[in-house]
Amino acid sequence: MPMPVMLLTLLMLTADPWADVVVLHVPGMGGSPGYDNPTVCLGPPERLTGEASTVSSVVSPFSPAWGVDEVLSLGVGGTLVLGFDTPVQDDPDNPFGIDLLLFGNTGLTDGAYPAGICSGIFGADGGIVEVSADGVQWHLVDVEADAPWPTLGWLDAGPYDDTPGTQPADVIRPIDPTAQLTGIIGQPYDAIVQVYGGSGGGTGIDLADVSLSSISFVRITVPDDAFVAPEIDAVVDVGRWGDANGDHVITVDDVLAIVGQFGATGVLLADRDFDGVVGVSDLLIVLETWP
Repeated sequence: MPMPVMLLTLLMLTADPWADVVVLHVPGMGGSPGYDNPTVCLGPPERLTGEASTVSSVVSPFSPAWGVDEVLSLGVGGTLVLGFDTPVQDDPDNPFGIDLLLFGNTGLTDGAYPAGICSGIFGADGGIVEVSADGVQWHLVDVEADAPWPTLGWLDAGPYDDTPGTQPADVIRPIDPTAQLTGIIGQPYDAIVQVYGGSGGGTGIDLADVSLSSISFVRITVPDDAFVAPEIDAVVDVGRWGDANGDHVITVDDVLAIVGQFGATGVLLADRDFDGVVGVSDLLIVLETWP
């Protein structure tokens, strides 16, 4: 018996880097009960999970989002189409040329709980990804929807902390695509956070790979014969190199963010060249990518 199709028309949100509207949701078979609200995929990826329960924690590579109000379980044979009110551009000024990020609830297994030492990965449940400029012609992207890298909510919180940190990870900043998951096996949590380089994680897409200058729609589908089905948290338009304070625009505030942290070391949003220190090169990046 075919599953019901749910079409949703939602009010557009103000301009932001997150997906803004659910265009289509076709629930699949075998999705987790209760995880069936597609509007949870709008807005930013989760930084805290389980707040609606008695057990909550930061979202980290070892503690992915799991609440019914946080992720959608798509189910085998399911389809989700999300739209952006402002088109996502193929922008060479984006970090590493990546234009779009997908967030699911993939996680890392902890080989020395609760120390946060990576021994593997769980929950990488796939999902076919396509993008479109007009919602009619679709282009297949060579990534999976619910895949590494897992979401990192905070740069200065432990892997299982029950309270947020003070330094949010940049969820519009991709991980260096040359980083490999095999390189963090056996590594302690601090080293894993360093690999993220200030990023909040996610699976990256460069629109140049599908020869599109911009897109407004993302479609995630699960084949009818799939063994597993993905959970989806968010779809995000990547920010430009010069966004040093994480507010998604480049203004004098980004210059002030760098000046205010000049000489600081560590994993910081103001470190735009990822060299571990806020300095002149980061200021030049802001000026070069100024609108």
